[in-house]
Amino acid sequence: MVLVAALFGSLLAGPASSWAQSRRPTGDEWNQVRPLFLLVERVAAGAPAPADVELSWQCHFVGADAGVVLVPFTLDIRRGTFTSLPVAMYVRVVLRGAPAPAPGPIDPLAQYPFEDAAIVEGPIDGRLARAFTAPPGAYDVYVAVAERQSSSTATPRTVVLKQEVTVPDLKSGLTTSSIIVAERVEVDPAGGRATYEQQLDDPYRLWGTRITPATRRTFSASEMFSVLFLVYQAQAARDDKPDVEVSYSVRGGAPGTADSLLAGIRPEAFNATTLPPAFSLSGGDLILAGRQIPLRALAAGDYRLEIVITDKVARTAVRRTVPFSVGKTDIVFASVRR
Repeated sequence: MVLVAALFGSLLAGPASSWAQSRRPTGDEWNQVRPLFLLVERVAAGAPAPADVELSWQCHFVGADAGVVLVPFTLDIRRGTFTSLPVAMYVRVVLRGAPAPAPGPIDPLAQYPFEDAAIVEGPIDGRLARAFTAPPGAYDVYVAVAERQSSSTATPRTVVLKQEVTVPDLKSGLTTSSIIVAERVEVDPAGGRATYEQQLDDPYRLWGTRITPATRRTFSASEMFSVLFLVYQAQAARDDKPDVEVSYSVRGGAPGTADSLLAGIRPEAFNATTLPPAFSLSGGDLILAGRQIPLRALAAGDYRLEIVITDKVARTAVRRTVPFSVGKTDIVFASVRR
């Protein structure tokens, strides 16, 4: 908690964010969810996907227990809106290219690598968030969302999004979680470790914080570019501590030209000198890294943040790259290259 506050003090300031609340359906709420099962099956079979609301997808990969990876995702509403609340959401994860056969689940949800139903209550502020878990592999993820039938909505707005997702192996040598570009980071008022159901309901409740991920990669020069992530599989040095260095640099340049180093940021060190005495890799303590990078020195253009994570004990390193832009008006999702 202290580390997060030190890294992201300015993001932690100000009033708390408003969050659309999601939860497991109960009672008659299943009647709003069940039509989405057949809708997903039809789309998987090649029928046109309803798109009354236009959504964009962003997801991240975070290590979890039992050989699976937690995949929190955000659906950013780009066109249209949901007006009749609550909204029903159904998530089905199938192996890449496999059919999504009938019948859909009744109870429990257990026919696929993952499936989940939720009720999302308002207000919905332009984004919906949920999560799924899956072992490493290639998947097709179907997300169906429909607003509640009401007297003022003769035809409820409905959308089905199909997204290809490749879940990485976070257990094979030095690696990281996804690099999360953060709009805001708040201290988790609930504290403690979330249960499985709580993690699905509140997917960006991570590492003692609640994160609002940025759904854009274009920023003004007056803003900060903020990232955070976990380092996995570092080897232990003395006192069960790692010896890891994380370095950051901002680079840019026109395509086909030599890149020029535009800004260097002081590296982070995670070792017996910098970590708390009680920190223990074997005890499950996590290496949380991150930086806030001022953009005021950068002219309008396209850039990338390069992050190099070096394990000095294992004498190995990995690199992560996060593209972003300064001063442009187009706002799009961008992936983090692993």
